[in-house]
Amino acid sequence: MKPVVELISEWDNYQETHPDATVSDFCRHYLAMVEINSVSEGLFAGVEPPDQTSTVAKLIGRLGSMLAAYSKLALKEGDEVELDAFYCLNTIFHQGEARKIDVISYNFFEQTTGIDLLNRLKKAAYISERTDPSDKRAKLVQLTGSGKQLLFSLYQRLYFPAYLLFGEMSKVDIHLIISLLGPVEMKHGRILGDNRTRSFADMLVETLGAEKLDEVIKYQQNQVARFAAGKQ
Repeated sequence: MKPVVELISEWDNYQETHPDATVSDFCRHYLAMVEINSVSEGLFAGVEPPDQTSTVAKLIGRLGSMLAAYSKLALKEGDEVELDAFYCLNTIFHQGEARKIDVISYNFFEQTTGIDLLNRLKKAAYISERTDPSDKRAKLVQLTGSGKQLLFSLYQRLYFPAYLLFGEMSKVDIHLIISLLGPVEMKHGRILGDNRTRSFADMLVETLGAEKLDEVIKYQQNQVARFAAGKQ
């Protein structure tokens, strides 16, 4: 098949499942499809998951752990600050003034853990607190002058862990990653924010639907069985 004909055929196939896709969307999809067999070679020292979805999850999870490890090392140089404290300060700074529960939910903390952390930041005079005039049961927090000063110094210290991991990537590749993962982050930020008190099983049914969930379960069981058989 001639390359142009092959490309048109792939575009037709892609458009059937992505009717609103742009040419840029298709180009990203096509390049990823072409390289899909070679990308995973050498990943995880050969300890690869049974399917591509799990491979993406493991890759992002390990990169997140690496970033956290680098960040904790960076935070030991100078005034020692918890990484979670940075997340809280950063959230409050961007919201200007925020309810405690919103800061905790945005960062996916357990409530008791988040309250304890915010209380420590208040005791250290990095945040101030007042009663929410629209809801006397809620507390509003904002950064103090010393809290802002600490946050800005943390921006500088925590830039280097991120640069160490991703600084040598091209701007095009970085933009591609952001465009692919950004919508996933926004979608599941909302899902987790709305369903923190529900069981994971209920969340799966609500998010995927019973029919789709059943389909995924059968696929996953089949993939694991094939994976296990291949390792014997």
